Amino acid sequence: MAVSNINLAQPGGMLDAWMRNVKRAGVTNAFVLALDDETKENVEKFGFPVFRMHQKIPKAQQGNGSNHAVSAMKFRILKEFLQLGYSVFLSDVDILTFKNPFEYLARDSDVEAMSDGWDKLTAYGYDDVMDDQEMGWSRYAHSIRVFCFNSGLFYIRASQASMDLIDKVIERVEGEGGWDQAIFNEVIFFPSHPNYKASGGDPSVTRRVLDMRLFMNSKYLFKYHRHEPDYHKHTPVMLHVNYHSNKFERMLAAEKRYVHGELTALDEFPVGS
Repeated sequence: MAVSNINLAQPGGMLDAWMRNVKRAGVTNAFVLALDDETKENVEKFGFPVFRMHQKIPKAQQGNGSNHAVSAMKFRILKEFLQLGYSVFLSDVDILTFKNPFEYLARDSDVEAMSDGWDKLTAYGYDDVMDDQEMGWSRYAHSIRVFCFNSGLFYIRASQASMDLIDKVIERVEGEGGWDQAIFNEVIFFPSHPNYKASGGDPSVTRRVLDMRLFMNSKYLFKYHRHEPDYHKHTPVMLHVNYHSNKFERMLAAEKRYVHGELTALDEFPVGS
């Protein structure tokens, strides 16, 4: 499921690229949730399944920019489907699908999410050690660090733990006005502590990081993977252009690379935007 308004749904734009590649990958259980009538009409003209839902931007999110505001709304939308017993694979629109992602899910966790990490340590977690020389013998203090789950690409299973997670995220997103991805991760990972009960957090909601080379973010692609020996033969399942502001241009170039086999299609782009 992708959630979109007309800002991304103009004919020939980003949503068209999303739908075109979902179709090409043979995904049949996909649809667009349209936030306005014009988006619904454009998706219907494209010939893709669409559902119109009336949702208002939460007051706390107004003024946060269109993309972040729409992103914050998706958790209340997700709740509607989870309550009906449907598990959902949520995808932002700045994503290209090259293979059917449902064939690559483990389905053993409440949440399976793409990582914002760019190597095995940042994506899957590592022992992060702080050195405080004043402590002498105990100078090294250990912590566990894992880079954020991306709230624009994740599978969430219909379970009570998932409902607890979504309810807590909604409460904070609509009450605080913070960035939905930061809140999403805090609710998943932060433990209960004085004055805070972790709804949907440790240990009730189970979580899995999707394979970072199959569910790829654009930092890994443009900074690292395109220079790796297997670049010419490896195709990700999905690519999220989340690290770059010129999203559409890089999406079209990635489509040339992975759909049409143009190995030099990404060469003109620098590492960052």
